[in-house]
Amino acid sequence: MDDGVQPIQKSVFVISKDAFFLARITDLLVDFPDFKFEKADDILAFTESVDLIRPYLFFIDGNLGQGPVQEWTQTLKMSFEKTPLIVFHTTATPLNFESIRKNGADQLIHFNFDKEFIIELLLEIVPYEFPDAHIPLAALSSIDSSDLSTDLEINFDVFVHLPFNKKTILYRKKGATLETEKLKKIEAQDQRLYFKKTEKKKFLEYARTAQTLSNKANPVAETERSLKSKKLIFEIMSEFFNQEGTDFKGGRVIYDRCREIVQEYDLLRPYTSEEAFTKILRFTGQERTFYNEAINLAVFASMFGHILKLKPEQIESLALAGLLHNIGLSYVDNFELQTDISTLSQEQLATYYSYPEKSVHMIKNKKVPLPPLVSDTIIEHRENMDGSGFPNHLSETIKQLPRILRIAYEFQNMTALTKADNKRTSTSALVELREKVMASKIPLDLNTVLSLAKAAK
Repeated sequence: MDDGVQPIQKSVFVISKDAFFLARITDLLVDFPDFKFEKADDILAFTESVDLIRPYLFFIDGNLGQGPVQEWTQTLKMSFEKTPLIVFHTTATPLNFESIRKNGADQLIHFNFDKEFIIELLLEIVPYEFPDAHIPLAALSSIDSSDLSTDLEINFDVFVHLPFNKKTILYRKKGATLETEKLKKIEAQDQRLYFKKTEKKKFLEYARTAQTLSNKANPVAETERSLKSKKLIFEIMSEFFNQEGTDFKGGRVIYDRCREIVQEYDLLRPYTSEEAFTKILRFTGQERTFYNEAINLAVFASMFGHILKLKPEQIESLALAGLLHNIGLSYVDNFELQTDISTLSQEQLATYYSYPEKSVHMIKNKKVPLPPLVSDTIIEHRENMDGSGFPNHLSETIKQLPRILRIAYEFQNMTALTKADNKRTSTSALVELREKVMASKIPLDLNTVLSLAKAAK
């Protein structure tokens, strides 16, 4: 798409009775300039005009309710079988996913929690290419530096994100090779390289070849682990949101997917303090999103557990609690992790302060067979040592594992890439935590922070 050329419009039909839903969809997909959004809410009027339209996509508002969503899905798929159809749902209106899928829905996506995954899922089902000069960060996937080789020609375009300039630029075109010194410089500047999500297959071919040539004992691309884990989190959340039933089947699926992620990242084998801190370094500097937060807190908390020489069952509980700690935030309407909570309404704020309890409620409602330590850790992970935390304003009675997860939460907040672009390096974050806790500026457990900061030296 050349600059100055008016793009050919693609008709995207938004099925909803709520004008706010249309506004949210338009805002969410602002990086698709050729999408022409058209609202529809009368199924009879719509069916009379099917011969006159050429839809590119259908988006259905799940808040219409189970019956209307099923009716719209079935009607649209009967007339436009090959047009992709996505149902956006919220926790406010539970849906039976299986029934809606049987009627033809291609994807069911939670509006807030799955937001970072929306463009990825969209790019999987519709052919779409962004111009290199205007590609949004959401259309790119981060590359783990260990998956890059200077001896191998790249078969995909490589991008670099410049957080302080808020720009994403093309770094190397396919067919080029990467230079060792340039890669070291990028890593030293705490920057990340990216590939286009539409070129995932090409990247994985490259990364697998690079890992094979490296002669590593376990030649699995770290980026591939991340992509697989995010897909597993999407499946986990789908089980939580699906109202098909509350028997043990869904809970078992959630537990198995969580254990699969823990095993994928090898979080339970013995680690020295140096090995644990090296592992932590690989997960800092990523965008602060629900999925990244889940994976990062699982890694940070479990590695902190290794540094503190906890028992294996405690480390496993920290990892599982990290993965599921914030699922209750799905109850806060129109909320992202980078939302300023001072902008929330009283109703939203009350829900926000209860999210640890809601997370545990969701786990128990789905009968997920987790160790008791996991729920105890989640429900207390936002408590503070001075009683200023939530949901129960505990202080000295806070258990050991939630104290560690609370520190992991703060560490993630300090080292993640945010809209304010104020991330710290891992070492400087722990040093800053130590100084602020000692000065009583952050009410975290002092002894635990001191032990972790000491290990980071």
